Amino acid sequence: MTTPSSEDIRAFRIAIPESELEDLRRRLDRTRWPDELPGVGWAYGVPREYLRELAHYWRHEYDWRAAEARLNRWPQFTTEIDGATVHFAHIRSPEPGRCRW
Repeated sequence: MTTPSSEDIRAFRIAIPESELEDLRRRLDRTRWPDELPGVGWAYGVPREYLRELAHYWRHEYDWRAAEARLNRWPQFTTEIDGATVHFAHIRSPEPGRCRW
């Protein structure tokens, strides 16, 4: 495994273009909901009504810009490890010697 050097670690900020959020809204508006087998619940995946509620929330209630701002309060970085781009936040624990989570 290739270990990145400090020169290979780049600062990162989330900055979703408004055009991408508009595209997401259009796609959510155009969702074609499939029929669902009666009474299967979660046995065959996520129930359609649950997904419909979630899509409605993303489209009409979720504040994408507020979420972006909350995430950007953390120091974030990207680097490449074995050919894959890795995104991470570097957040120190408030307690020395302990993990934050």
